[in-house]
Amino acid sequence: MSEVEAALSASVREGAVLAVTCADKNLALTRVDGVVQAFVNKCPHLGLKLTKGKIADGVITCPFHGSSFDIRTGADTAWVSGVMGIALPKMLCNVIAMGKAPRGLTKLAAREADGVVYVGMP
Repeated sequence: MSEVEAALSASVREGAVLAVTCADKNLALTRVDGVVQAFVNKCPHLGLKLTKGKIADGVITCPFHGSSFDIRTGADTAWVSGVMGIALPKMLCNVIAMGKAPRGLTKLAAREADGVVYVGMP
């Protein structure tokens, strides 16, 4: 695993997603309880970007289909719950999920040193 410089520490804010490109990969950086977190900027459901996802209590929710993930661990916390922020009945959510089993985010190791965020690339 190699480590790359991803962003300045000051640009990674609590409750906001910063999209960066490192080694041709679209990544997302944020902070949870002051600790920098990194993950591939792609919802495991359909691969759509999580950049505009809402963050609350360390969980990011996909703005497109409502899947949510624990940013610290990458674990799936809810799988396809609606469309564009509108909650739908479970039966319709199952259709929208298109038979895809719940999956977590692709988490990446992140650390800070001398005002820079470094991310471990697989």
